[in-house]
Amino acid sequence: GRRTVATRGRRGMMKYLRAERGVAVGGRAAFPSPPPTAAARARARPSLAPAAAASSSSSSPSSSSASEVEARKGELISALVGVGRGADAGLGKRAAIEEAQANLESVSGSAIDIKGALEGKWKLLYTTSLDLLPIFWFGMTNLTSVGDIYQQFDAPDENGKGSVKNIISAGLPPFLEDYSGLTLTVSASYEVVSPRQITLRFQEAEVGDLALSDLGKTLLAPAILPRGFPNFRLMQLIQDFRASAPLATPFDSVTRNAVGNPTLLLTYLDDTLLIGRALPGGGIYMLEKEAEEEAKSESS
Repeated sequence: GRRTVATRGRRGMMKYLRAERGVAVGGRAAFPSPPPTAAARARARPSLAPAAAASSSSSSPSSSSASEVEARKGELISALVGVGRGADAGLGKRAAIEEAQANLESVSGSAIDIKGALEGKWKLLYTTSLDLLPIFWFGMTNLTSVGDIYQQFDAPDENGKGSVKNIISAGLPPFLEDYSGLTLTVSASYEVVSPRQITLRFQEAEVGDLALSDLGKTLLAPAILPRGFPNFRLMQLIQDFRASAPLATPFDSVTRNAVGNPTLLLTYLDDTLLIGRALPGGGIYMLEKEAEEEAKSESS
C-alpha cells in the first residue's frame, strides 16, 4: 500500500513539473506560449543584407581594389615587351595582349575622366591600326627609320572641344639622322561627345625639324670650304625647312554627313595609360603618358 501511494505521489509530482514547464503529458502545450516579440522575430529571421552586399560588391567592376587594377595594368605592360609597337606581334602574342587588355578593362570600372586625364603628351606603345603598322614595316627596311610616335592633347574647354597633334619622328639615312631626322606633325581638333568618345577632325600636316646626319653635313658643307661659303647657307635652309599642307577638302562636309567624323572610343584611361579603339577600322591604340619634365624637354 505504501509503494502504491509513493508511486502515485511521484506521478503527481511529474505532472506538476510538466505543467510548470508548459508541457502536458500528451506532448501538447499545457499553457500557451507567449507570442514572440519583434526583437525575437528579427533575431530569428535570416539576414540577406550581407550576402546581397557581397554579391553586389563582387559583380561591380568599380569595387575592384586599386591594387588589383595596378596588377592587371602591370600584366598588360609586360605583355607589350618585345612586340615593336605591334609590328613584331604574331597572332599568339596579339591574343595574349588582347586578353590582358580585357582583364584590365574588366576591373577598371565604368567611369573615365576625359576632361581631367586626357591632357598631356602620350607615347605610342602598341597598335593594331592598319594606318600605322605599314609605316613600321617600311621602317624595317634600310630606306627609312621610324622613331617615337606621340599624341599630344590639349585640355578640352567647357564645351568639350580641344586640339590634338599626332607627332611622328623618322629618319632618312644616310643623309638625315636615324630615327629623328625629320618630324611629321598632323594637327586635328577634337570634341568630347560622350564620357568615352571623342570625334576627330584633321586639319593640317606639316614636315619639319630636319636634322642632317654627319654624312649629310659633310656633303653639303665640307670642312675644307670656308665658313661663308653658300653651302653653309644651304645647310641652314634645309634644317629650317618646313612644309605644310591642309588636310581639309571641299568634300569633307559631304563625307562627314555620310559616315561621320573619325572617332576614338576610350576603353581605359588613367594618369599613365590610355587605351582607345579607332572607329571606323577598329584599330587599338595603347599609349603611355610622358612625364611633364620629359615632355617639356622634348618640345623645347
